[in-house]
Amino acid sequence: NQPPDVAADGLPYYAFRWFYQEIPKKMQEAIGVNHISFDFNPCGHPPLGVFTKPHYDAHMYLVDIDTRLCMTCDLVPNAPVCNPTGQTTVNGKKFFNVGTNIIEDSPANMPLDYEVGLGDMVPLMGGHAWNVGAQPTTTTWTKPIWVMGSYDSKLASYEPMIPLQFMTGDTDQEWSVDNTYVGQTVKTLPTKVRVSYEASTKITTIHLEGKSGKSCKSPKEPKSPKATKAPKATKAPKATKAPK
Repeated sequence: NQPPDVAADGLPYYAFRWFYQEIPKKMQEAIGVNHISFDFNPCGHPPLGVFTKPHYDAHMYLVDIDTRLCMTCDLVPNAPVCNPTGQTTVNGKKFFNVGTNIIEDSPANMPLDYEVGLGDMVPLMGGHAWNVGAQPTTTTWTKPIWVMGSYDSKLASYEPMIPLQFMTGDTDQEWSVDNTYVGQTVKTLPTKVRVSYEASTKITTIHLEGKSGKSCKSPKEPKSPKATKAPKATKAPKATKAPK
């Protein structure tokens, strides 16, 4: 059966929906992430011929919701991306302020060879960067890709971008990547990312490994009780002399 043109929430069935979940404060301190947003793109998104196929963006945002609400810009006519040459607001210009590492002249806190494309700035999200030299095409894209986002010279998000065909079907799937970062100043960035799909349960799991931002102190061992001193022996009474 074909889905209806308009879904129950009043939006077109294939429209983008903004969904997010803030994570507990203790976890925020440990991994540096404020909230997670699982966004389904039924028709994909630009660049055309690369990511224009059904997939999930598992965004993990380092910035809070209030900051994202200010991430607005002047759009390219008839396109959902920021105009690289026509920004009239301070917030819009911040999209194109990309922090770089001076030595390698590449984006800071991102893997080497990552590029922040001028045409990949998205309102409420920020810029998007990946290794363009190793990017797939729509027909060859079958495994997740590690993508990182920036805004106003800072790292704003990261995500595994997962093709729908990777997380459906009757065959288990697994993908992983080891990351090192150029000019790293955010110590909680994941050094290993693994995405797995279990066909028997239809469950997709995202596993991140990295350095915690929260010190893990071992609980102090309880002090052993002090030994009690034995009571002093009482002196025997002196013998009294017999009367003469």
